[in-house]
Parts: sequence; C-alpha cells; structure tokens
Amino acid sequence: MNDSNATSKFLQKHSDFGLKTLSKFLPIAIVIVLANGLVFVLFYRCRRLRTSSNYVLLSLAICDFSIGAIAIPYFIVHNFGISPPQMDYGVYASHTLLVISGAYHILFITGLKYMATVSPLKHHLVTKSLVLKIVFGIWITSTVFAIIPVVLPNAEVSARWEVIHTAVCLVAVFLFPYIFMIYAYIAMFSAITKRQRPSLIKNKNSREQKKKKSDRKCILVFATMAIIFACCWFPYFMVMLLFQIGLKDLLSVIEAVMVIRYITSLANPLLYTFFKRDFWSAFQNLLQNKEKVSSTSKKSQTGSLSLMSRLRSRSSVNSTRLTTLEGEGQEPRMIPNRNVTFGEETFLTSCV
Repeated sequence: MNDSNATSKFLQKHSDFGLKTLSKFLPIAIVIVLANGLVFVLFYRCRRLRTSSNYVLLSLAICDFSIGAIAIPYFIVHNFGISPPQMDYGVYASHTLLVISGAYHILFITGLKYMATVSPLKHHLVTKSLVLKIVFGIWITSTVFAIIPVVLPNAEVSARWEVIHTAVCLVAVFLFPYIFMIYAYIAMFSAITKRQRPSLIKNKNSREQKKKKSDRKCILVFATMAIIFACCWFPYFMVMLLFQIGLKDLLSVIEAVMVIRYITSLANPLLYTFFKRDFWSAFQNLLQNKEKVSSTSKKSQTGSLSLMSRLRSRSSVNSTRLTTLEGEGQEPRMIPNRNVTFGEETFLTSCV
C-alpha cells in the first residue's frame, strides 16, 4: 500500500513538472519551427539563394529546426517521466549534438564572412563542394562528441568521463571558437575602416559607400550574435559542468539556461538569415507574390460577376425586343452572328 502511494505521488510530481515544462517550452518550439521552416521555403522557391555561403545557413537552419521539432519535444516527454531510464542519455546526446553543431556552424559562418571582408580575392576559392564537405564534417564531429557519453562502460567511469567530456566541450566548442570570433570581428572592422577614402566619404550616394555601410551593418549583426553566443553558450556549458561535478541543486538554473539556449535557435535565423539582403529580398518577393495572387483572384471573381450581370442584361433586352416584335405582328429576323467582348473574353452571340 505504501509502495502504491509512493508511486502515485511520484507520477503526480512528474506529471505536474511535465505540464509546467510543456507550457514553457512548447510555444518556443513552435516559433522555432516556423522561423526556420520559412528559411527552407525561401531556399526552395528562390534559386538565386542557393549560393555556396547560403548552404551553411541552410544547414544551420536544419540544426535549429531540429531543436524545435526533436530536442524540445523529447525534453518535454522526458519531464513527464513516461520514457524509460535508458532514454535519459538520448536527451543528453540529442542536445549535445545540436548544441555543438550550432556552435560550429556559427564559427564557420563567421570564418566565411571574415574571408570575404579581409581577403575578398580569395573568397572565390570557397566553392559549393568545399562548403558541403565542411558542413558534413561539422555534423560528423558533433555526432562523435554526442555519442561519447552514451558508449561509456560503467557508472563510475561514466561519471568521471562525463565531467571531462563537458569540460572539453566548454573549451573546444565555446572558448576557442569565441576567441576566433572576437578576433575576426576586430579584423573585419579594421579592414572596412582602412578601405574608406575621403572622396567616398563625401560622396554619400556612391555605390562603394553604400557597400561600406552594408558591411558595417553586417558586422554589427555579427557582433550582436557574438554577444548572444557568449550569453547563451557559456552559461549552458558551465552549468552542465557544475551539474556533472555533483552540484545537483541547479534544476531551476538549468531550466532558465535551457530557455535561453532554445531562444538562440530562434535568434539564428533572424540575425544570420533575414538580415542578409538576398534572403530579405526573397522574403519580400514571397509576400508580394501572395498579394498579387490574392488580388488577381479577387479581380477574377469580380470580372466573372460583372460578366454574368452583363449577359443577363443582354438576354433581358433581347427578350424584350422579341416580345415587342411579336406584339406588332412582325416576323422576328436573325442578325448575323457577331463577336461580343467582355473584359478579356470574347463570346459569339446571335441577336434578334
């Protein structure tokens, strides 16, 4: 009886915690899926977006989409306590894979922007084939990092190696990439500043000056992303490391860190994708096409109604003429067929 009551309380506790997690994380998951799904739609509909550098953004969108479609639902189900204990490693592995993949994608995107700004003549060497190979390598590396804790032999060895694994991730996935990102942003800002000329500064309408302003905006966006990267990834790895060491009273902190971590998957498409001129132009074209289709449909319906009313009016006039002729005792005679045009359509009519 006591065991039954304990089990009931345990299930009730997990159910309440699961509902709380569901209410917090499900809206985030839906917004993440919609934002990154829009990237897929734009990439599919607009061929000019399929450049070598944009394939990295597509892969990053796949990573962030997986956070909303797979990792968060998996985490919610886990918090309901209905999954077997063996599946706990799956939650950790899926999050680790997507966290490392997202961080290295951001690192690669920063490297491409750095090369395009500092060494534009060498940027043409970055082909689509090379980009796809590096993206594939990022996914393989992330998978290897993610499955290491799962394949560890026993609990004692596993606990020790999980601490080492989390510490390595903190250094290799956050610290080293972040150092390079800060260096790249400083180098890009310096390169853009040195390219300015007095004549270009005076000529505000020149094409080159507009390009400089665009580059500055890009650097501002990337600098914002660097701040978000530090605020999101460092607490995540640090809290995970403390949790692996043995500080278990961090559940509320972990929950807050997870919310911030998931918001990163929403910030990535907004900052990296829709702040780019080509993606923003494609998004505007998509909205304009929808408006044109909607207006064309309304005009077609209006034209059809107008056409029907004109035909009915014409039929009514002919009927009146026929009645008048019959009343006067005259034989109705047919006028040769002639074409009547309404709008853009031509109809063959016979008038009495």
